[in-house]
Amino acid sequence: MSIFEGQPDLMAPWELWVRATALSGFVREHGDLWPVLETLHYFGLSLLLGAVGLFDLRVLGVAKAIPAGMLHALVPFGVLGFAINVVTGIAFFSAFPDQYAYNSAFHAKAVFLGLAGLNVALFYTTAFASVRRLEPGQDAAFWPKLLTGISLSSWIAVLVCGRLLTFFRPPFFH
Repeated sequence: MSIFEGQPDLMAPWELWVRATALSGFVREHGDLWPVLETLHYFGLSLLLGAVGLFDLRVLGVAKAIPAGMLHALVPFGVLGFAINVVTGIAFFSAFPDQYAYNSAFHAKAVFLGLAGLNVALFYTTAFASVRRLEPGQDAAFWPKLLTGISLSSWIAVLVCGRLLTFFRPPFFH
């Protein structure tokens, strides 16, 4: 709860709108839902980092005995994990928009999410064709390694910033 709770004249119009949504009310009224959402969010991130992280590590040169295409087959699980995180993240934000919108850790998380998204687009339009043909024992070229390094770093940064959300709350939450 923020110091603005119950004081609509002090809240920004966008925050009033978010708090007026059915999703916001539903999440706030069902306190037992928050831990379920947190668990799903953690599960989604585990799927995402597990699948995409393994593929990124292979391209970076770890476990070269495994064909890159074989690990790439796990990426749809990472996409599922990302989708779970989008849905649960929207639920979190809708319930307490001020906890996120005024939080520097959330801002950094959004930047790293954006970087990861741009990197995915760049990877699949420039480097993926050469990577999917990597045979066991083959090393990837510099460009795919650079992009998968950025991918892995971005997703780890998203994880760290997400964890830091509770430590860098806006001043009115302390």
